[in-house]
Amino acid sequence: MAQTGLPDPVFDRIPFDQWLKGGGEAHLRWSAEISASRLGVQQRLVVVLSVRIDGAEFVKRNIPGQVVVFLEIRDQDDRVFRTHRALHFDELKNAGALAAVSLDQYTFILPGDYQVAAAVYDAQSKEHVLKKMKLHVPELARDPLPGSWRNFPEVEFVTITEPPDGWFMPEISSRLSLPVQNARPVRVEVVVNESPTELATRRVGRTISRNMGNLIPALKALSQMEIRNGSIDVTLLDLERRKVSFNQEQVSKLDWPRLRAALLDNDPNQIDVHALENHEQNAQFFVSEVRKRLDSTESNGDVPLGLTADPARVLIVLSGPMAFPKGQDLRPIEAAPEPGTRVFYIRYYPPRPNFQSEPQLEGMHPRGRLPPAPNVPAPVRGGATEDSLARTLKPLAPRIFDVTTPTEFRAALAAIMAEISQLK
Repeated sequence: MAQTGLPDPVFDRIPFDQWLKGGGEAHLRWSAEISASRLGVQQRLVVVLSVRIDGAEFVKRNIPGQVVVFLEIRDQDDRVFRTHRALHFDELKNAGALAAVSLDQYTFILPGDYQVAAAVYDAQSKEHVLKKMKLHVPELARDPLPGSWRNFPEVEFVTITEPPDGWFMPEISSRLSLPVQNARPVRVEVVVNESPTELATRRVGRTISRNMGNLIPALKALSQMEIRNGSIDVTLLDLERRKVSFNQEQVSKLDWPRLRAALLDNDPNQIDVHALENHEQNAQFFVSEVRKRLDSTESNGDVPLGLTADPARVLIVLSGPMAFPKGQDLRPIEAAPEPGTRVFYIRYYPPRPNFQSEPQLEGMHPRGRLPPAPNVPAPVRGGATEDSLARTLKPLAPRIFDVTTPTEFRAALAAIMAEISQLK
């Protein structure tokens, strides 16, 4: 796709190339703009192509699908990437109260210079308006992971969907290039705390969606590390129910259908009464699961093909800051790590709600819940004193990465990869 662009057969039904030469014909109140690029939680550069149409135009054009938005991005080598969207707002009971319609097309993009064209088309009258814009996407300054996008297409149009699919974006099949040149065999254990954290609970209620909107993309990136001489295992822990909700060994590609089912099954707004029994042991459940993954005797029977019987152990804990309620048994882990063991704790602070849905109706709400934006990091940190997990891990001397933004996570990922590559 990177070599040929991304065609859209619907463009064959309209004279779009002629439009590019002549501008627009319709008298339609609208605007189009492009956001500055930013690094998203999927570790991809993101731009947003926004088209805003005055609500009065829909009063005139009230046939479903009558108004269509066409978008084209053209790179320096004249490769073309196209998409379109027919706007359906027939469910509105009072279309006259509609102030405006904003269509935001999220787009993954590589650094470079592009020509962008946005057009609004009236399928009944055959009228259109078109705007051409220039887009410059700069390289990341001091990128700690240069080359991680080498296998990506230049442009990928993204559809924002409901969680958990909106967190993982399973339709995006391109993978980060994250080679780890480690000489010593290594077994990497990634442990994700999917329970609502105290900080997230206090800010947005008993919902993990805000925090997991960071953790699942981070897990996806970690799982794409290419360990030359080793393996990656992934575990999701539900601390409130004291259970392993998901486990996948020797990950080459995350099993999204199983992971998705596990996330949907663990509704944070509902918990079985039996899970509340002995709730003071939630922290010790976490400690016991960490101990299992550091104990070489736990899994010597299924050593991945090509590894020695006793590979080096690397534990990566991925969680929001976790403050357990009073009465918890917060005794730290007692087992000392074996020589050569590395423990990392990526403490990801939750984002703040900001973006609305696409398309966005000003003054009104579309049907269904509002899907989240790909990334809206919050520059708010509660401090290490609010985190009980760090206390339980202290004897392991973990290297802690406090992460708020995708840029900080990228730096943490690069640092972890560098340490794994240096294991001897």
